[in-house]
Amino acid sequence: MDVFSELRRHAGSNHPQKVKLNVVLAAISDVIIERRGASHMENQPISNTEYFAALMTALESHDSSSHAHEIMQLLTMVLPEVHDAVLRNKFDAVAHALIRVMQSNEEDISLIRSSLVALGMVIQAQEPTASVWNHPTTLKYFHVLLALAADPRPKIRKAAQSSIVKILEVHADAHCDTLSTHIASFAENILASAVAKDQTKVLQLVGFLGSVLPLLPGKVVTSLSEALLKLLQTNQKTLALVTLEAFDAVVVSPSSRLSAECLTSILTTVLTLDSNIHDQQHAILLIQITCRALARLEPLQSTRDLLPRVVVAMCTYFESQHTHVHRKCAEQLNVALQATLNLGPHPAVQRVLFSLEGLLTLRYQHAWASIFSLLTSIVSFYGEKAHPAFNSIFTTTVDLYAAMDSMPQAHDDMRKWFTRFMTAATTAVGAEVMLAVVPLQNAQGIVEERAWMIPVVREAVKAGSSRLEYFSTTILSLAKACEAVARADSTTALESKRMQARTMQLWSLFPSFCTNPTDIASQFKKIAKTLANAMSDKRYPELQLLVCQGIQALLKAAAATASNEDDPSDVDQVALSKFAARFLPLLITIVEGLDATTESDRLQTLMDTITNYATLAEREFVETVFKQLMQTLLQTTTAAKKSGDAKAAATMLAQAHLHMSIALALVAIIDVSQVALLYRVVKPYMLDDTDPIMQKRAYSVLVTICDAHPAFAAEHLSDMIESLSESLLTCSVPAKKMRLRCLHQIVRAIEAVEHPDTAFVPTLVGEIMLCTKEANAKAREAAFEVLLAMAKLLDNQGNLMDFIQMVLGGLAARTPHMRSASVLCLSRLVFEFGRTEETIQRAMPDLLRTVLMLLHEKAREVIKSVIGFLKLGIAILPKEALVEFLPSIVNGLLQWVGESKARFRAKTRTIMMKLCRKFGYEYVASLVPEADRKLITHIRKTKEREDREKEQKRENRGQKSFDEFMQDSDDDDSDHEPAAHAVQRPSKKFKTASGASNYIKENAEEDIVDFLDNAAFKNIVASKKTKRVESDDEFEVAKDGRMIIPGMDDDDDDEMGDSDDEDAVRRDVQKKLANMGLDKKRKRDGPAAPAAGNEYRAKKAAGDVKKQGKVDPYAYIPLDPKLMARRNKKNAVSKFSKTGRVGKQRK
Repeated sequence: MDVFSELRRHAGSNHPQKVKLNVVLAAISDVIIERRGASHMENQPISNTEYFAALMTALESHDSSSHAHEIMQLLTMVLPEVHDAVLRNKFDAVAHALIRVMQSNEEDISLIRSSLVALGMVIQAQEPTASVWNHPTTLKYFHVLLALAADPRPKIRKAAQSSIVKILEVHADAHCDTLSTHIASFAENILASAVAKDQTKVLQLVGFLGSVLPLLPGKVVTSLSEALLKLLQTNQKTLALVTLEAFDAVVVSPSSRLSAECLTSILTTVLTLDSNIHDQQHAILLIQITCRALARLEPLQSTRDLLPRVVVAMCTYFESQHTHVHRKCAEQLNVALQATLNLGPHPAVQRVLFSLEGLLTLRYQHAWASIFSLLTSIVSFYGEKAHPAFNSIFTTTVDLYAAMDSMPQAHDDMRKWFTRFMTAATTAVGAEVMLAVVPLQNAQGIVEERAWMIPVVREAVKAGSSRLEYFSTTILSLAKACEAVARADSTTALESKRMQARTMQLWSLFPSFCTNPTDIASQFKKIAKTLANAMSDKRYPELQLLVCQGIQALLKAAAATASNEDDPSDVDQVALSKFAARFLPLLITIVEGLDATTESDRLQTLMDTITNYATLAEREFVETVFKQLMQTLLQTTTAAKKSGDAKAAATMLAQAHLHMSIALALVAIIDVSQVALLYRVVKPYMLDDTDPIMQKRAYSVLVTICDAHPAFAAEHLSDMIESLSESLLTCSVPAKKMRLRCLHQIVRAIEAVEHPDTAFVPTLVGEIMLCTKEANAKAREAAFEVLLAMAKLLDNQGNLMDFIQMVLGGLAARTPHMRSASVLCLSRLVFEFGRTEETIQRAMPDLLRTVLMLLHEKAREVIKSVIGFLKLGIAILPKEALVEFLPSIVNGLLQWVGESKARFRAKTRTIMMKLCRKFGYEYVASLVPEADRKLITHIRKTKEREDREKEQKRENRGQKSFDEFMQDSDDDDSDHEPAAHAVQRPSKKFKTASGASNYIKENAEEDIVDFLDNAAFKNIVASKKTKRVESDDEFEVAKDGRMIIPGMDDDDDDEMGDSDDEDAVRRDVQKKLANMGLDKKRKRDGPAAPAAGNEYRAKKAAGDVKKQGKVDPYAYIPLDPKLMARRNKKNAVSKFSKTGRVGKQRK
């Protein structure tokens, strides 16, 4: 791998630094090749080791000072790729050379920085063992890094500190602690020698320790932590903040080796500090240190004693006005509590829960979003153990919800917080426990203030197990009580409606309790009668859906239990099957009373329930029900045909439709004898186009029979094909899709036969082709599926080309519709089989020649299909085979380019672009008439522009990555420092989050502004006040005393000279709009017109006066016939409405 490949890509750029680097690199490469001479390695690429050796030689030469920067940068690029063995072997020489460069260029910060980076890489490559790192030579160079880690120059200091951190990371991975004592001594010396008033070195040291403490052994960390804890107790706020950053780094890092004593000491000291809850940065650091330290102390007994103090301290941060502090406190406290809080009767636990409950007072209302998020996480973590510990919090939350309307600053989000928390709590402890803690009922019935808990319980029960017994004894009892109140004579109409709504809400819990019940076998028989009565209750028709949903959930749960490999048991299914004889007739009776046109959703739910429940019913019972159903169906349809009353006949037909739907729901359950009966019943309906609904359902039944009973379909295949062929001319439009699905099933059934008979294909292929042009998208897709199924069927017999010929025969049809469908089907077949079937590839030239004849059609739908086929032909045919058709294609397409409505202009241009790419612009242009060659020119220029833009983007991406790699500023203040370090160099002007400039007022009596003092916030102002200067907004005054108010155009003209940036942005935006085509309307309508007569007003007038409601004094309207056009008339009237009294009679 060439480490300089990225650099070489920019050899010809305009960047002087890149040019210099490439020149030096080329010289180094030439030297290496010259040294090789005529050796066998002459043609081998230059290795990284060779580059390293040559660069070191150049660096050590006496005449290298003029290119020292470039040599050092190249060296830092190649050093990471040099093998460690080479760097260890040449360690002393390389390090000595780098030190010499630094000593001889003490004022060149950039060069010293690059040398430090290189020295750090070389030292980092040394073997991390005690024998190596106790050697004086190694320690000597490491101490150079340590000395420069305290350098006052930021770039040098940062480079040295970064190198030390990387070296310690290598040693930490190798468990080598040799350097820890040297780091400790270095830190202790700086702390001891620092002057009390000059804290700069201490600040820099503490920031450095934040990076290295996680990499040091426990003893060293403990000793340094004791020294840092003393800094926290000073009055220096900046120093305290930087120290907290260091502790945060070591406590949060999972690799830090902190002892329990050290963690306890840190935690105890931090808890004694004065917490400034309104200082966001300070507060977040204290929160993280406290909670993380407590979480790491989890195995110790002392944790339980510290936990209440920590929780109390964390709760105070919720009083802050900063939302980020709230979120961080909730997040960290959640981590600490989950690690340390063991729920139980211990007094410390009670104190913690009492503190958490205190957060639900109005004092913390502004932080409830984070507080309830915290409580939700904790309750979900502890699950069932949250009861009874959190019972008081549950009750308080419910009471708060009831009193929310009277709270100050209440809003809808609070309801979401309460609901989300109580849903999680109910899921954790269970619905029965929660409703025992916060019951819904009282002596008078339901507690209205807690009715909001019903949807909460409904969602929570789905996630866990439940008991039907609890629903029947508690929930239904409460529902019956509400119903009794609703029916009482003393109840008002409004109260009765409200109680009926509560009854339905309680019943809505039934499907949730059926999701995962544990007592189906013992309790369903007790609740079955109640469910049947509920479905028959005319006062509550919605109960039918709820009970059906619940029964389906019970059937699903019983099936899951029976299929459980660990505990297979079908007792639940047996318990449900005993009541099938009661529920199936009831469900059928309900279906018979529905209106399928207005209650389709209810009908579908009932049908699904019948289908699922019938699977558990006894076979004899299902057969009896089915025979009765067929008998009723035939009687109803016969009576409808004989009836002379149209209304009565329509009613009977609607009943027959429902019976057919019920039969469709039972097809998958009945046996073969019943299937034969059903088939005989539905055959006549397929030929009857007087009842489209019944015909559609007859086809649906046939599809289901083929799908659920393939053996029956195979046995009666010929009869089914005959029936479908006979019903071809009688198929109604609504039944098209189901008929096509039926044909698809028939084709699949034929394909499964050992010797399939494909004689029916020619009789049906025309129908399939026409159906591909149906308005219904699903019908079109079904037609294509049948088409491909037929093609695969014939392809398996080697007759695919015969099928292609059948489709091709449609091109000779009389109607354009059929010709278009034929081309469309041909395109789909070529798309599916053209790349794999050699027969189609060989026939493709003939197919293309035939289709090209249709290019001169006048029917648009045919042309659209032909253009689609041409795209396939261009993609499939090789260049040699396509060239003979090129004149026909070009001439045929170009006649549509200039077509008035431009319907196919874009499609034609796309094909022309493909041809130009394949054959070249010159060749295609030679086939194009002179009048149309502008199109080819436009295509070529567009492609060239796109290629240039892509290349430019590619170069910009490469340039950006290289610039980021090579950026190097000599500005000492440009290096990135932690937020706390930046406080040392405050700027009087700073940017807010939105980008606006804020200013701090200076006090003339004080030279230093303390940015950590809360009083400093009082001095922040939105804008800086300046002395009054002459403003452009002051109006000129004429000789007679009147003010001359310049127009907007005048101001714009004055500012044009100083608005280069704005012009550039404007041009850029206009260019992007033009590329997206968004300015076409604007160009067509012309630029926005100025005010009427603006161009005719007097430029040097002393001041024209425009009175309110009057016309413009300088207005002059030129007559323009374009303004009378229908498109412009409305705009013209609006434009000149202020010029005169438009549409008003002149008095």
